[in-house]
Amino acid sequence: MNPRALALILVAVVVVIALVVWAVVWWLGRQAGVRRAEFERLRKERNLLARAVAAVEEKADAYRDLDSVLAADVRSIIRNLNADRLDLDR
Repeated sequence: MNPRALALILVAVVVVIALVVWAVVWWLGRQAGVRRAEFERLRKERNLLARAVAAVEEKADAYRDLDSVLAADVRSIIRNLNADRLDLDR
């Protein structure tokens, strides 16, 4: 067989295999369920929520001497949130 033809056949086979691999990866990425834009939006929302909770924790610590019902409720919510955070880390 002609060496040039063999080289062209090998190049064609490599190109076809690369296209098939690219198509499979692309298809799996589309089937993953979460799009990149939605993931980024949810990540930003999570970060905003974490900052808000941290601000509430700071305010609750600043007014720890208060005996109001609201302050007690906020502290219990923060305790539950911290317990849930520990459960998520496991």
